[in-house]
Amino acid sequence: ARHHEEPVRCGEMWGDVGRDPLVIMKSRLRLDDATETDHFENLQGTNWQTVRWKPPPRATACGPQVGWRVEFRSMEVQLTDFENAAFTTFVVLVSRVILAFDLNLYLPLTKVDENMRRAHLRDAVLQQRFWFRKHMAPPEEPVDDPDACEEMSVLEILTGKGDHFPGLIPLIFAYLEAIQCDPETLELMRSYMDLLRRRASGQLATAARWMRARVAAHPSYRGDSRVPDDVAYDLVKACADVAEGRLRASELLGEQPIPPLRTDDAYYVPLMRRTIARGERASLLRAYAARYSAERDGYEGEGGPGGGESLP
Repeated sequence: ARHHEEPVRCGEMWGDVGRDPLVIMKSRLRLDDATETDHFENLQGTNWQTVRWKPPPRATACGPQVGWRVEFRSMEVQLTDFENAAFTTFVVLVSRVILAFDLNLYLPLTKVDENMRRAHLRDAVLQQRFWFRKHMAPPEEPVDDPDACEEMSVLEILTGKGDHFPGLIPLIFAYLEAIQCDPETLELMRSYMDLLRRRASGQLATAARWMRARVAAHPSYRGDSRVPDDVAYDLVKACADVAEGRLRASELLGEQPIPPLRTDDAYYVPLMRRTIARGERASLLRAYAARYSAERDGYEGEGGPGGGESLP
């Protein structure tokens, strides 16, 4: 029993509690925990799998002081830029909704851990239900437990359940209306939210389900959970083709077009080892200074400050 021994050292506690292997610089082993946060960051940063509570870094003489932060950590990179933009935008907008509407999404940590366990199961987005807060804001009518949690599907979490839970996506659109979002941006937000909603409803496949289906349908796969080299190659190639716009995957993205990756402007220029001579440097600077000066003069004459209609 450890309580009969000498007090537990920080290193031993990390080894007992940490979920991932500890990584720390030798020079940062012995610190004053009253003024440094490295030890706390190392402990808590290897345990929480969904959000991370980040304390303020040490204040600096110059620049604004950074306050407390919450880091969303449950994202997985998607195949296309459109999907990554959709998930990232959703997370950012949810954070704005929480602040703007003063919502409370706290859950007991045991429920968070159970949600993570369920989320790792196959096809969890459709087959599992997750604990979520029943009332994100104080109920208008008296209830037995305003802090109650209940199990919901991912679709219910996103789009709402009953009369008591409005759903995150409707709250996002309420926020966008409140800030008077412009029509073009609003339409883009609709396309992002529609992707998430259709994934949660099963109308579109998640990347995991899409990849499993391609493996299962491959002629070389024998259904024994062993992925031959040619199956792995074809899967990775298909992923790259979807990401770069060469392969249309409507079961994954619906009607959303993915423009082909352009390579006509791409070129390989290795970093130079040589130092640019003084004369060449001066010539380059004069050329670019003259170019931007001409562009600036043209901008001011056609509508910039001091002339004509202002540019949008």
